[in-house]
Amino acid sequence: MSVKRSLSKTYAGALTSKSFISRLRREPNELRKKMLLLGYVTSQLEKKKQTIFLVGGQAVETYTAGQFPTGDIDVTTSDSATTQKVLKSLGFEEIGMIWLNKPLGIAFHIVGYFPPERSRTIRIGPYKARIVGVEELILDRLSAAKFWNIPADYEKAKVLYDNFEKQIDKDYLREIAKKKKVDDLLLRITETPSPKLGR
Repeated sequence: MSVKRSLSKTYAGALTSKSFISRLRREPNELRKKMLLLGYVTSQLEKKKQTIFLVGGQAVETYTAGQFPTGDIDVTTSDSATTQKVLKSLGFEEIGMIWLNKPLGIAFHIVGYFPPERSRTIRIGPYKARIVGVEELILDRLSAAKFWNIPADYEKAKVLYDNFEKQIDKDYLREIAKKKKVDDLLLRITETPSPKLGR
């Protein structure tokens, strides 16, 4: 049986939140564990006709298959109250600005509702999750690099661009980069093989 089929079988059906967490604890792959969790939360929100999108550092980790691991799952959701209720049912506790599940070692950070202009839907096991589009993520990382002086985010933008160059809407990327005043950095990641910030 393939990993994908076995994963679907393991998490399929109408699982209670307790049985889902019990199965999730046995998941050895940390990225897959976080994405299955997001998929479950997404499925619960969709029952209420609400949406949730993966953004931020976890989106970078997902697009780069774990190359840039992050500490928490940043999400933007149309219904924070329902999202919080689902997280509570899964054993998460609110601690300051995050929701933490200590046994799983996973934190959720709800950043309000800022639906991305572009998004992708990915499948993980029997679930699906929506993730901010790679173009927006590149622009976000370039903004962090330029305006918050975070060189690591420039490297993330470069890796994202290199990995998805054939799928990226380059006209959109250039247009929004100009509006966000990061077109200079965009030019560098598109024309230089392996640039470093500050060179």
